[in-house]
Amino acid sequence: MSLIVIAIIMYAALHDLRDCKIPNKSVLAIIIVGITQSVMTTFELGSFNSVTLTDACSGFIIGLVICMFLHYVGIFGAGDAKLLASLGTIVGFPNIILLIATAILTAGILSLLRLICYGEFSDLVNRWRNAIIYQNYQPPKTNTIASSAIPMGGAILLATMYCHFYLL
Repeated sequence: MSLIVIAIIMYAALHDLRDCKIPNKSVLAIIIVGITQSVMTTFELGSFNSVTLTDACSGFIIGLVICMFLHYVGIFGAGDAKLLASLGTIVGFPNIILLIATAILTAGILSLLRLICYGEFSDLVNRWRNAIIYQNYQPPKTNTIASSAIPMGGAILLATMYCHFYLL
């Protein structure tokens, strides 16, 4: 994976933190870079990427299907789904599933850290304990950190870097 891709994901993550929206031009740029690298690999034109065009296309399609399902369920937003699906062109088919799982795990860890920093972790534990014991879940209050969404762009950036440097 090139530094260009990391820079594009970093741009998308910073934009997501600021505006809670991932720009489509960063998603398109990742797709263009991924397809270009995979074409160079397929035709042996000196690319440093090992993902063939078939793996890149299947990684994008499988990633898009999984991410759109997870968006429909409500795990993350449409921009996050598009960004993760576009990374399928970079990492290929089998690795996109690992990247999606790592991104979700990273977002969960960041959410817990955010709750701890704002002092709302004990409220979360109490709500879930009461839900398990009394079979009555009470949602968080509307003006708390627990009721707001976490921008997932940073989690996607951290998961991409982790998968690239340690797993792939």
